[in-house]
Amino acid sequence: MSAVNPDPEALERAAAQVRRLISHLRKTKASRASLERVEREVEKLNAELAPHDHPGPYGQAALEVAPMLEQGGPSLHLSPAEFFPYSPIIGPRNPLSPLIRFDRQDGAIVATHVFDAPWNGPPGSVHGGVIALVFDELLGCIGAVSDVGGFTGTLTIVYRSLTPIGREIRMRSWIDRTEGVKTFAKGTMHCDFPRPDTLCAEAEGIFIRP
Repeated sequence: MSAVNPDPEALERAAAQVRRLISHLRKTKASRASLERVEREVEKLNAELAPHDHPGPYGQAALEVAPMLEQGGPSLHLSPAEFFPYSPIIGPRNPLSPLIRFDRQDGAIVATHVFDAPWNGPPGSVHGGVIALVFDELLGCIGAVSDVGGFTGTLTIVYRSLTPIGREIRMRSWIDRTEGVKTFAKGTMHCDFPRPDTLCAEAEGIFIRP
């Protein structure tokens, strides 16, 4: 029988290996025989996991939404990854996550990350839609951990230059202001390529508190 909730450490280790598998598959030049062997092994693992699927609804803060809400939601004192362990951007329990590490610093969220091949868009660069996805989490997270979070109302992104794959990208988000139920947040992405402190993209978002 399935556990009520999976062991978090075991799940995070398994998710990390699947994350590696995704990266290798995206970059592979393996033979047909090797890929067919991977297919068979992954098919077996899928068959093992399938009976234990939680039917939903799902949350970023917990696998099951209702019990988490009954407990008053996650603590504001947690790190962003602990606050959103199933996040598709920062969550260690989500194998699709690039596992960007968000840290709190002087009233802002800061992060550095090197994007790998699965996130490629233009040759050698991060896909623009991925940048938008990361900004949504980057700006939304600063509101959530500051107790003024909400649903994304608008997200405006200006792409200033290509965001390179395989090089360190520096990110930052902060709350610009609040007006009633609206939280206005801003964010940036920088890289030291092709020039020092190149602005890759910047974003502004309005988040509506329920």
